[in-house]
Amino acid sequence: MSILATVKIRDIRSRKESQTRLVIIEVLYVIIGVAPGILWLLYFFIINQNEERSAESIFRVFVWAAIFTIPTAILEHALAASVHKETFQESMFSSFFLIAPVEEFFKLLAVWVGAYRRSDFRSPMDGLTYAVTAALGFVAVENALYILRFGPATVWLRLFYATPAHILFAALWGYSLGMARFAPSGEVLIVLRGFLLSVACHGLYNFLVALAPSKARIHLVPLLMALLIVVIAHVRKLYRMFPYEDLGETLLIICPNCEAYSPQSNATCSRCGASLSNLEPDSPRFCWKCRHQVSADSARCPRCYVRLRKKDSKEKTPAVLKEEAIKA
Repeated sequence: MSILATVKIRDIRSRKESQTRLVIIEVLYVIIGVAPGILWLLYFFIINQNEERSAESIFRVFVWAAIFTIPTAILEHALAASVHKETFQESMFSSFFLIAPVEEFFKLLAVWVGAYRRSDFRSPMDGLTYAVTAALGFVAVENALYILRFGPATVWLRLFYATPAHILFAALWGYSLGMARFAPSGEVLIVLRGFLLSVACHGLYNFLVALAPSKARIHLVPLLMALLIVVIAHVRKLYRMFPYEDLGETLLIICPNCEAYSPQSNATCSRCGASLSNLEPDSPRFCWKCRHQVSADSARCPRCYVRLRKKDSKEKTPAVLKEEAIKA
């Protein structure tokens, strides 16, 4: 074999090895990009198994959010939505009225479809939890696509700016979603208020990137810090809301029509007025204070340890009601 042929073979091998290394590096960076979402799912599947919201609901919202990146991309492409436009006015319009509302709408839709009307949505705090889940599902796919399109150099910008930004934007409407879920009225208006605030902040984020791309890393920090302060305030407010609306020291049931809580002795739902008399005696019961699902015959809640009925309560237990139903 000639020296020239040997050199060519070595050159081909070297190129193949370089390409393989590049593919491996790119895959590793994609994994880093989707890592926050994967860790969030693992938290609920491994550590949070005993909580009142199921890991299945978290996973369902995450998957829906990931799926909804497809119609988001199609719609943004059809609308020619881009942060970087030729004029100041076009960039502003695209940031505030195209990209931000489309992306926040599909993230919110993932929670609406995956969890909002389900019995796993049991407290206002769940609104934030599911919103963060939707944001991480959405941004996991978005990070992977950005890294594959623009290269590994974008991974750290996505990880330290775009990912927390998506979480904070979603937390704004997630808070409103949680409040609306248990409000006696004005559900749509409460959600809309949080959604519009989220869109405004998301639009401002995009516009700051369009306005000065080279200085965006500096300009975005005050915005993200302000959003973090607002979200922390929301979380603290939700924790102060415990116990929930006082419905009396008694076991609660969930209305099959609107999923609101009502005392098990009520004949009709306190929110929508639907009849509760047809509920099965062994249907799920919940703590009047923390809304944790409890055994119908338990004396105390295993989560917050409050007494589930007043000492002098003459209320019939589900076991007695079931026995009477059988005799009847």
